[in-house]
Amino acid sequence: MDRWVTAASSLLAILLYYNTLDAGFVYDDRRAILSNPDVIGHTPINALFENDFWGTPLTDPGSHGSYRPLCVATYRLNYIFSGFKPWSYHFFNILLHSIATVLVVTTARRLLPSHCRRVGTAVAGLSFAAHPIHTEAVAGVVGRADLAACNLFLLSFLLYTEHVRLRIDNQKRKCRHNIKSNLLRHQLTTNNQNFRLSCHGLVQQIMINVRRLLKAGKAGPLRILNACEVATDAVKLNKCQCNGSVSEDSGELLQWCTLAGTLIFAVAATLCKEPAIMIVPLCIFYDFLKYTRQEESYSKHRWRSICALSTGGFVLLYWRLRLAGAPSAFASADNPTSRDPSILTRFYTFTYLPVFNFFLLIYPFQLSFDWSMDSIPRITTLFDIRNLYSLVFYAIISKVTWKALSQELRLQQEIKEKFYKKQSNKIKQKWNYNCKHFNRRQDCSERKSIILHKENASSKRFVCPCNGCKHTLNEDHTNVCRAINNNNTMMHLSTCVCPIAQGKSKPHNTMKYVYRSPQVAMLLFTAFMVLPFVPASNILFYVGFVVAERVLYIPSVGFCLLLGLGAGTLTRNWRRYEMCSRVFMITLLMTLLVMSGKTLRRNMDWRDEENLFRSALLINPPKAFGNLGSVLTTQGRLAEAEVAFERALKHRPNMADVHYNLGILHQNQRRYGEAIKSFERAIYFRPSMALAYVNLGTSLMADGRLAEAASALRAGARADGVRVRDRREHEAARVSALVQLASLHTQRGHWHKALSAYKDALQILPDTNAPIVGWTRHNVLSMASEIYMQLHQWPQAEHSILSALALAPNHVETYITLAQMLARNESRSSEAELWFKKALSLAPTDPLVRDKFGMFLRSQRRLRESAEQFVEAARLSPKDGVRAASAARALRDARRCRSAERWYARAVELSPEDAEYHSNLGAILHLNGKYVAAATSYRRALQLKPNDEITITNLKRVRTLMSNQRKK
Repeated sequence: MDRWVTAASSLLAILLYYNTLDAGFVYDDRRAILSNPDVIGHTPINALFENDFWGTPLTDPGSHGSYRPLCVATYRLNYIFSGFKPWSYHFFNILLHSIATVLVVTTARRLLPSHCRRVGTAVAGLSFAAHPIHTEAVAGVVGRADLAACNLFLLSFLLYTEHVRLRIDNQKRKCRHNIKSNLLRHQLTTNNQNFRLSCHGLVQQIMINVRRLLKAGKAGPLRILNACEVATDAVKLNKCQCNGSVSEDSGELLQWCTLAGTLIFAVAATLCKEPAIMIVPLCIFYDFLKYTRQEESYSKHRWRSICALSTGGFVLLYWRLRLAGAPSAFASADNPTSRDPSILTRFYTFTYLPVFNFFLLIYPFQLSFDWSMDSIPRITTLFDIRNLYSLVFYAIISKVTWKALSQELRLQQEIKEKFYKKQSNKIKQKWNYNCKHFNRRQDCSERKSIILHKENASSKRFVCPCNGCKHTLNEDHTNVCRAINNNNTMMHLSTCVCPIAQGKSKPHNTMKYVYRSPQVAMLLFTAFMVLPFVPASNILFYVGFVVAERVLYIPSVGFCLLLGLGAGTLTRNWRRYEMCSRVFMITLLMTLLVMSGKTLRRNMDWRDEENLFRSALLINPPKAFGNLGSVLTTQGRLAEAEVAFERALKHRPNMADVHYNLGILHQNQRRYGEAIKSFERAIYFRPSMALAYVNLGTSLMADGRLAEAASALRAGARADGVRVRDRREHEAARVSALVQLASLHTQRGHWHKALSAYKDALQILPDTNAPIVGWTRHNVLSMASEIYMQLHQWPQAEHSILSALALAPNHVETYITLAQMLARNESRSSEAELWFKKALSLAPTDPLVRDKFGMFLRSQRRLRESAEQFVEAARLSPKDGVRAASAARALRDARRCRSAERWYARAVELSPEDAEYHSNLGAILHLNGKYVAAATSYRRALQLKPNDEITITNLKRVRTLMSNQRKK
């Protein structure tokens, strides 16, 4: 049954998200994957551990501060295997969600009470697989951080539960080993006595161990041995509940391995997403809550585990906080409440947000890709009705939690007191009975125990539940017991246990602890839901969002486990209330179907950005309309995009991004006046927006306002980007501003100013050739070399080009530029030829390289070699009439007129409407003596270009030659 539940839950998780495989990259996926240098391999592997989730160095003041290198590593693996094919990224997300569902089922099976396990496990697993709140985490590729963190979070917890189990088993194993050693030791000491004394000593040793075990058994359910049977001449230990095949050393090693695995998975989960660090307090809470035994040996080992786990957690937390540095700044629109000056407003709102998140878990049918800005209005007054919701919510949670905790503690105390009282009464009754019948001799109790054993050996046995005496003495100890223990002086670990005979009736001397009570399960599942949510609750520190659905992925584990606990409890007596149970199960099935349908429908919203943004128009209109306008602009639906931008600004006029995007739309429509106004508004609301300066300069240049354009571009180059969200985009905009400024100076002939702008751009760009959103150091060096050549500063130009080649040694155009520059100096023509050949070796099928090389050879008067290069270029471009004409011209210069005739004919065939090609074909036919065909080509050229003097003159000449031929 358990396997079927696991398989069904995992299969449901896969089937519900199968329709996301053909979805694309949406929203944050673009910045986190498509433009992330850590993903596309523009940075070394170690940069994954130096940059944040978005590829910005953690030391940068504008870094987001989110450190998730393991998640970014999975994106990089996806890119290595499939590039930017979205299906592979979505497939990996589905796989992680399926595995997480299996782990949730495993956790439920391990933690749910026995009466809830059958129904509760199925409800927990299926509800986790189908819950609509998970769509953002699974359907959005960026949500992989939450998926991976949840998997590692659950693995860490399961390993710690295994560690606790092994720790208890190890304690039992040690107890059994001590009992067996003591029994065998005392058996050997009695072998040298006579028959009476041997039997007497053997029985007394057994009684001692039985008494010792019973006393220690008061502290907990140490069901170590089922029995300790005594025969007349031997001692035999029955099979224990512990697994005796595992040695003490191997059990200890495995115990430490599971604890180390818990810490390793906790670290890995934290490196996927920061809230997963809460697995450490959750494991400690589990250890305290699940096992309440207080004996010294158990407490010592438990505290050892907790101290090791706590130390690892504190080290991890310290390292993470030290790595992140100061909290990263975020825009006020991302979390408006955090910037509110009123402390009461912040208190009311942040108190309500957990209630809202819990409501999303209960009723996940109003979802949004973004809950920033004023999608959840702030609570500014005490009389807001939402304060009542918060009060009721926290009151219910507190009441239920306190009741469950107090009930569990009271239950444990009652069980302990009842057990102690029962054991004390049994001991008194047994020994009072023995002493009544045998009171004549000092060792009457010993003989009575022997007689009882001999007469009822087949029906009675002695139970040994402990490994040593840890209690005070009483009158029940035998004379032999006192003699063995140094004349009534009982030491700490002395063997002072008296026998208790039992019949065949079911023994009741082992303490029954409730390990899987509903109260413990409810408290633990509540901790599962609350602790991972604490880092996102704005309680410890402010975060850059109001509500984020993907943040609820890990807390939803606790919510689904609570659902399983409730379902299992309600169906506990389903045989007695069969009709009610059937109604309840039908309701569960209908709820599951509704959740599955909502998940499938929500997946369609995450299919592309237009559907995603349209789905949030009612929840977050400014953000949804602004993003929708950008999508419609890229689709060419400019009228709809303009309406969307205007509606977004109507809801929130200070949105700099929307003003900027509206300016881009007007700029593309050549409405430069409106574009300039939009860009100026964007700069007003966000002075650090360098891209707005760049496009403002472009619009001013197009409008003929060159001086203003130069001023705007200089301001963009100096824009402060200390706290910008995307550092790479900002630096790229500054470089664009400088390049545009250099181009403007070049148009105006200000070569030195242009060169200064390029030098400033080189200072911004990194020393490597890693691109900053399109701009590389190689590009700027190549453009600077052209300015040097205009200034006739040939050594500087050469140095600039060689520096560019060092950064991009396979860039063919740079080789050509260097060769052309060297060809200007006749003394370095041989070097130029070497660079041309290097370019040719790198790109032998590039016709442009052969064109440039052919022109160089022509300048060197090596006409045949030049013609070969032009002909090869024409062959590489069989549909290019220009290259066919160039090949024909080169062949004619090389005196290969027959070949030139074929290529001119090819040029005419490819471009039949070009008069020049017809005229040139006529000329080569004229030279080859084909006068009739030449005259036809000249006439066709005159039809296309009637007043061409050269063609008219050539036609007259060929007609004269034709008439002379006829006269002869």
